[in-house]
Amino acid sequence: MRLVAGSHGGRAILAALPAADVRINARVAPAIELRGGSVLRLTQGRMTSDSAYFAEPPWAVRPQNGRIRGLMRISYCRTDEALCRAVALPVDLR
Repeated sequence: MRLVAGSHGGRAILAALPAADVRINARVAPAIELRGGSVLRLTQGRMTSDSAYFAEPPWAVRPQNGRIRGLMRISYCRTDEALCRAVALPVDLR
């Protein structure tokens, strides 16, 4: 799992990219707890027909302030398992 900067429709975004054998749980959308206390939720992106998983990497418009630092909390499920795991990953993007 990794967080990447990109663009979507001409806007700067942040997106959560899963590994090939992993699905991101859409019922508990990824969230970045930024230093300073605000939270950025990655809720944009197409979901599966049952709304259980993201069918494409979830994303959010990137905040205007330059550097993104904090903790990304994300729930993911391996495609060969029937359970999801939660993880907290440090984030530091320029």
